[in-house]
Amino acid sequence: MTLKIKSALCLCCAFAVTSVFGNDITVDALARGGAFARDRQLRDFEQVFKPGTSGFFGFDMMYLPLPTQTRLSSEYGTHDGYAFRHRLEGYFSAPVARTGVDFGILWFAERHGWDNEDFIAFPYYGKFSVVRSEQLAGATLSLPKYGLGAAGGIQYQNVERIADIYPDESDTLYWWGEATSRFASAQALFHGADPRMIRLSLNLESKELWGGASSGITTYLPDWSVARYYGDDRDSLRLTWEQNLVQQVVYAKVTGDYPSARFHSAALELYPDPSRVIAFEVTCLRRRSGRLVWGGGVTLPVVRFGYNNASDIDEFFGSSGTFVAEIHFALGASGDRLFSPGAAKGAPLDTENLTTQKLKKTAATLNEESKDKSGAKEITAKGIRREKAQ
Repeated sequence: MTLKIKSALCLCCAFAVTSVFGNDITVDALARGGAFARDRQLRDFEQVFKPGTSGFFGFDMMYLPLPTQTRLSSEYGTHDGYAFRHRLEGYFSAPVARTGVDFGILWFAERHGWDNEDFIAFPYYGKFSVVRSEQLAGATLSLPKYGLGAAGGIQYQNVERIADIYPDESDTLYWWGEATSRFASAQALFHGADPRMIRLSLNLESKELWGGASSGITTYLPDWSVARYYGDDRDSLRLTWEQNLVQQVVYAKVTGDYPSARFHSAALELYPDPSRVIAFEVTCLRRRSGRLVWGGGVTLPVVRFGYNNASDIDEFFGSSGTFVAEIHFALGASGDRLFSPGAAKGAPLDTENLTTQKLKKTAATLNEESKDKSGAKEITAKGIRREKAQ
């Protein structure tokens, strides 16, 4: 039996297992999908927006091959279909003349929901479908020399399709702002004058990518984040702790909720390189019933695989027991360094160095050839030669 056949059989078995043991998606979980998407976009931008970042591009499209993996459970029964999240994120920043100020623009877009048919561009809009899109747009100003920055803009929810089984929703406009430094950041989201989220973060871990130390005790300081969410039913807090365990390639991350005082999730993450372009992780998530769900994932430069991964369960509206294959790309640039969000160090951008070396080598070669030609120069005289007779 060839390796390709074995791999195909393993994937088929994985899909079959997830179809049997995976739990259904609920109407309530889909109704909360918009709030989760807006928070996810702002969390992504917080990691990307550091004074000195010149650009970022991200793309995510999750693929679920079987409609039985993310069934919908409603008052009318169980329905086969597909949960989906498609994301596109872009940020660009450049210096303004010689002022020492960088100006940037950003646009993050996401489309998510549940539909009876899988799609990329055109939804099926079935009887029980819900399809939303979230747009995050804004501008940034930063002082890389001092590690200071500010950003702000709008966030817009567009409701494409809401079936009768879901609570009523409408297109909604929000506005947001952020202030950041090397060691702390503050972020807020508002609907009119009413706050929807406020997040405070302490970035204590020293990271070489942003002017910190490359090693030593300061690289083992923790990063903390606390976010307060203002909801229609009850306000809540989420606390996040991230800790470098081994030389900025092994990390532990724990999140918890308050006032319920509940553990939400934990992850043990391995990055072969501190730039975080490649990652391996083991996760644990606590369901509302109290049951612990274990899973993990592998992230490569252009694709990611996960099974019961804590972030996948959150993103797929609480659906566990699901195998996910995702087209994934997330890469930023700072000077001559490339990095994935949250990285401590950057991978060198060798294109410029190689080009410079090649130009120097070419110039040296031409110089040597010029010297050789000048030293071996011959002068040929043309004319009539006469000899005396003997």
